[in-house]
Amino acid sequence: MDSTVSGLLTNMLDRLVTTAFHNISMAKGLQTDITNLQNTLTIINAFILDAENKQTQSNSISLWLHQLKYVLLDARDILDEIEYESLRNQVLKANGTFTTKVQRFLSPSSNPLAFRVKMAHKIKHVNDRIDEVASLRMKLGLSVSENHHASGSGSGNSSTRVRRETHSYVRSSHVIGRDGEKEKVIRFLMAPPLGSDDDEIDVIPIIGIGGLGKTTLAQLVYNDDRVIEFFDLRMWVFVSDVFDVKRLVLEILKAMHGMEMDTHMYSFDQLQNLLRERLWGKKFLLVLDDVWNEDYREWLELKRLLLGMHDGGDDKLGNKIITTTRSDRVASIMGNANKHNLRYLPEEDCLRLFVKCAFPEGEGKQHPRLVEIGKDIARKCKGLPLAVISLGCLLYSKPNESEWKKVRDSEFWKVNPEDDDGILAALKLSYNHLSSGLKQCFAYCSVFPKGYEYTNLELISFWMAHGLLQPKNEDEEPEDLGEFYIQELVSRSFFECASEEQLVIDGLISEELELLGISFFKMHDLVHDLTVFTMQNERAVVKFNSTNVKEKVQHLSFSDSGGGVPTIGKVSSKIRTIGFWHAGQKELAITELFFKWISNNKFKYLRVLNIQGSNFQFLPDCFNKMKHLRYLDLSYCQRLEKLPDSICHLQSLEVLNLWRCVALAYIPTKLRNLVSLRILWITTQVADLSFIGIGNLKYLRILILWNCDNLVFLPRDLRHLTALKKLTIEACVKVISFEDHEEEEEENENYTLKLERFSIDKLPNLTGLPSWLRRCGKTLRYMGLSECSSLMALPEWLVNLTSLETLLIADCRKLTLPQHMDRLQNLQNLKIYGCPQLVERCKQTTGCDWYKIAHIPNVEIGSD
Repeated sequence: MDSTVSGLLTNMLDRLVTTAFHNISMAKGLQTDITNLQNTLTIINAFILDAENKQTQSNSISLWLHQLKYVLLDARDILDEIEYESLRNQVLKANGTFTTKVQRFLSPSSNPLAFRVKMAHKIKHVNDRIDEVASLRMKLGLSVSENHHASGSGSGNSSTRVRRETHSYVRSSHVIGRDGEKEKVIRFLMAPPLGSDDDEIDVIPIIGIGGLGKTTLAQLVYNDDRVIEFFDLRMWVFVSDVFDVKRLVLEILKAMHGMEMDTHMYSFDQLQNLLRERLWGKKFLLVLDDVWNEDYREWLELKRLLLGMHDGGDDKLGNKIITTTRSDRVASIMGNANKHNLRYLPEEDCLRLFVKCAFPEGEGKQHPRLVEIGKDIARKCKGLPLAVISLGCLLYSKPNESEWKKVRDSEFWKVNPEDDDGILAALKLSYNHLSSGLKQCFAYCSVFPKGYEYTNLELISFWMAHGLLQPKNEDEEPEDLGEFYIQELVSRSFFECASEEQLVIDGLISEELELLGISFFKMHDLVHDLTVFTMQNERAVVKFNSTNVKEKVQHLSFSDSGGGVPTIGKVSSKIRTIGFWHAGQKELAITELFFKWISNNKFKYLRVLNIQGSNFQFLPDCFNKMKHLRYLDLSYCQRLEKLPDSICHLQSLEVLNLWRCVALAYIPTKLRNLVSLRILWITTQVADLSFIGIGNLKYLRILILWNCDNLVFLPRDLRHLTALKKLTIEACVKVISFEDHEEEEEENENYTLKLERFSIDKLPNLTGLPSWLRRCGKTLRYMGLSECSSLMALPEWLVNLTSLETLLIADCRKLTLPQHMDRLQNLQNLKIYGCPQLVERCKQTTGCDWYKIAHIPNVEIGSD
């Protein structure tokens, strides 16, 4: 099933009508050729919806859509190449030397006349190919969709759609029908250990098919107050299909205290010793979620480590393990006499759950006819809570009876692909109701590993790199559209928000995540299966014993199972994603292999390159061969000392992630040439970033400076980033000031800023806020100040930031509030922690500063 062609086509048409691309095509002398392409795409767009709706009944139509999609991707590459050439010319005009300009003019590949001829030929060729594919539409019986002009998908677009007033996802408190099973599991956990054999540890496997609620039941038990009080330690570890003991030990250690661990810093023996030390003498509960391992030896190895927490004395501690799995064989390997086969949800409970998801609280009784239809829908979900929730959220606040009947009577219920009892049918119904843009973004999540914890910034960067975020309105930002898409996927239960207990990532606590503006999401395994199904043969997970990658594959995700270097045969030259998203995947030889291919121009259409955690000390200087690259992730490359100068040739690059590159000592002086950059994360040993010329990055929306140990001087032209929306500076302990220009010069400059979030953390030597912040009075909504011990007082002009909605102050012990805080009428949330004197002054009954903040609806204060 491929329902992403309409989104791809819509994005291309939206792009072609933008003023920016019109100007480029005019400047390159390609306006006629581009207009011809636009006309061809407009004609074929009328038939796409009908094709996507009929593909499940016709293999020929499905094949036709695949053929069309590959031609459209080639067409998009041509548009990218035209834009890149324009950007390259802009950079050379602004910063190039006379010699480089002459060389470029004389070059056969970049001479303006030669380039126009070459591009015109390419456009004509791809136009002919599209015409050839389109000519088959009549033979396939495709007709024009009546509503194709409205949205391209039947669901509206991001600019006109009104967000539903609904809960974002079903919380644990909303779980229905599992009380008895929850009590049964808790009784087992609190019972004395079974037997006296020191070679055993009590395990309860929760068994059931995907979507039945195994993880939900485990979460209910895990978060029960009785369980929390009964055990000294509770640890939750997601296992999935890779049962690597070293990784699991690492995850268990991280789960104890949210401590940051780097697997390269410890040998396996050191990790074992650390585990014994941390668990010694403590009664613990360990949840191993989503286990697939059927090798008893691997389970035995982990079990022996966990059994070593006491000396085998007479008194057993009563440690317990809960495991969730789809396999009875896995349960037999891990468990003893405590298997719990999770039952299907009874029909009456399915209906109760459906009503809770489909109607606002208490309104189900007002719609008896809809409830009757809902009974049939709930029955068809076969007792699977995930399917019930998905369809309930789909129909939330939709009073039109015909829409409910359409879901009940859909042909999708008759589709039974090779999945768990055909339950993907219910999820496909929800997927089918997504807009074309949402379908694309959802499908591309299949490139990430199952069980992966997505962040909003990572997802948005990834979607943006693949051209999936093309706003309808030129005033709308792709990042804003991406945030909207994430919330839509959450509201429809395709994403699950990470709980507060899970929000301890890489040693960052929830307050720090708030400062960074980062939120986390997970996807249920069954939902991930649906993403894989929608992408068909376009993505592949490559393991170390792989020998072949199918010709149509365009996205490669590398597994961290096994060792050595994968032996891969022929790979398509149209690979657009290479990703190492597993934290344990850090083999130097593997990334060397791919840079060798890149040097040979193997992956010239690459849009996303993620080699996070690589052991490279120096990267090959071959980035000038990746002019289509939009997203480069070098995070966690902790030995990387130098960025190659060729990175400055990436004029199309939109996202550069250098987070945790703690050894990075050289950044090219021409980084200012990355004129398309929108998101930039930097960790570096450089002391002065002024040389970057960051003010030239006129499209930069998000800037994060993190853990720059030697940084003293911030870029002096931060105030010239007129497009910047989020600025975070964290753990840059030597920074003294923002190095503002003289106040007189500042006042004479006429410009405004668009900053919405400003946060600083762990800047103990910082003495004042930048004066240019006052230019954000109509846009700044969030300000976070944390661990800035030298910051004495908030400036008096702070009260002119009239759009401010949230102010967080943590561990700024000398800080005082300005007068006239009452002018901040939009300030809804004030959080003050770790500031004993300020807390005393702000107390409602005795504080002398209470009058300043009395108008704020939500005030949270605490000394710790």
